[in-house]
Amino acid sequence: MSIQKKLRVGAVIVSVALGLSVVYVSLGAQQGQSGPRYVFDPGWPQPLPNNWKMGGVTGLAVDPKDDTVWAYDRPNDLTNIELEKEIGIADCCTLPPAMIHFDKDGKVIGSFQAPQGHGMDVDSKGFAYLGQNTVRKYDVKTGKLVGAIEHTPETEGGTFQNEVNVPNHTPGVGTMGTVAGLDRIMTGGVRPGGMMRNAVPLTALI
Repeated sequence: MSIQKKLRVGAVIVSVALGLSVVYVSLGAQQGQSGPRYVFDPGWPQPLPNNWKMGGVTGLAVDPKDDTVWAYDRPNDLTNIELEKEIGIADCCTLPPAMIHFDKDGKVIGSFQAPQGHGMDVDSKGFAYLGQNTVRKYDVKTGKLVGAIEHTPETEGGTFQNEVNVPNHTPGVGTMGTVAGLDRIMTGGVRPGGMMRNAVPLTALI
């Protein structure tokens, strides 16, 4: 093979190698930017005020305005022994509100009480949408209900409810806990909520 041919072959090989390296680096960069990286922070959230102890968390949402975090928990999951601070016989704990607002550092910056449920979201206009066998819209600054979708016929008699009363809480008195509650549902002691049929679009609340 002549020197010229060898040089041409060598140039082709180098060009192919450089091209492959560029593609490899580009793909690696794209993979590195394909999604956020999460790091566990054992100090988040910070200790809750008023000796609150959260129940099971059924909803989390990041506020689009400032990247703060709303947590929707189930205070009624707490048992008697978890609320003994309320009657002065233990150092912990007390019943929290259902909606708790955290800043980026995990410090509580707000809260309001609402019936517990499953699922929630917040928008950029200052409203929260909570799932409670229906969907209710709350003003997060005041905690007041400002809109609701009717119940399905299978629950609550099928009637429209503008407000749901939060049960009165007796200090130091909780429930049998989540496991006991699930057991009552499975054995028929408590009838679970019906399916959402003929649901009204969420745009009705916006």
